[in-house]
Amino acid sequence: MVLCLLRIERHRGMKTGRLLLQSFLSSSLRCGPKSRGDASFIAAVGAFSFGIVGMVGGVSTTRASCSGGSKDGDNPPPMMHSTTVPAILPAEATSALNDGNNKNRGGGIFEPDKVEHNPELPFPETSLKYDTYNGVTLDVTKLTSIPDSATFGIMLGKALAIWSEVGNKGIWLKIPTAQSHLIGPACTLHGFDFQHAERGYCILTKWLPTSSASRLPHGPTHQVGVGALVVHPTSKNRILAVQERSGPAARAELWKMPTGLTDPGEDIASAAIRELKEETGLDCTFDRILCFRQSHGGLFGRSDVFVVCLCKLAPKYELLLERGEDIPLIPQEEEILKAEWIDYDTYANQGLWKGSPLYEEMNRVMMLAVKNNESMNDNNDDGDVNEVHGFVAKELDVGFRPGKQTIYVSSKL
Repeated sequence: MVLCLLRIERHRGMKTGRLLLQSFLSSSLRCGPKSRGDASFIAAVGAFSFGIVGMVGGVSTTRASCSGGSKDGDNPPPMMHSTTVPAILPAEATSALNDGNNKNRGGGIFEPDKVEHNPELPFPETSLKYDTYNGVTLDVTKLTSIPDSATFGIMLGKALAIWSEVGNKGIWLKIPTAQSHLIGPACTLHGFDFQHAERGYCILTKWLPTSSASRLPHGPTHQVGVGALVVHPTSKNRILAVQERSGPAARAELWKMPTGLTDPGEDIASAAIRELKEETGLDCTFDRILCFRQSHGGLFGRSDVFVVCLCKLAPKYELLLERGEDIPLIPQEEEILKAEWIDYDTYANQGLWKGSPLYEEMNRVMMLAVKNNESMNDNNDDGDVNEVHGFVAKELDVGFRPGKQTIYVSSKL
């Protein structure tokens, strides 16, 4: 399904087999078969989940929000031009998909054949990684000694000449913060450019072939936010809502569901559970995804995806209610001003929502989940047209290599 996210650009001479492999690497394998109106979610999640964490070996967003300071993923930023999924991945990303014990010895579909170290290269073999797209990653952190900037410029120039002669294409350069003086010669002398930066290091790239445009990927393009919708176990028309201490929602005194951004390498379901715990102190289980919203033009031009998750409280809280006790709410001191159970009609009719077709539609879907809370299960076949199905999470073995991944599929399939 996610293969449709990529265009087969025949004028670039891209073979279908390479396109299929790249598509596989560029999608998170988290999307299930489409059903009814589920196709847009499936296509999108496949794109962003690996667009964020797959392309560059686990690089993703922080929890900082577009509004600066808050980690709210609930406020849509303005529009911008979206980016497409690129075609070539660094050795760092492809090697992350292999068994960690297979060090450049070949034999796996994601793994390059054994590359004999060229003794004329000025960098040690331990600092170099090769990928299946004729790319090379030079990790400065693996150098036995760090040269000064002038010497590094000369060494890099010699290596580039060798790599170009033997047909290497994409060159990836990882430079730690402590050696940031090496960025200058790489960019000004040899034409490298920034691909992305994380705490502690940056990645520079250079496309060697002069006869074709670069097919190296952009840096991370999306952030993924989650919202946790929780219906009170006994008062079915009440939901859990919070007011924030700062940010645009706080300025509007808005009641909203607990929200936040996914951490690097974190599944949507896990993020919803974590955010709810952090903001209210409550334990819950993920039930299903109800809907999602995509927008563009966020922090530093990133696109934004906000996923509404239906969550269910742990059984221990029902035991408290049976004993006549209240469910304890512990607002996160740094970010949350209040946490309360409020009537859903009060929530949906807040002034900021009124007149917003986007949020009126989101609230409509949430309202259906609230009203059908007791019947939200996979065995409901009563034909109720208002029943909300959503996407359930299944963590499954990949099979052809070690590891598990989460696939989100329609609850009716």
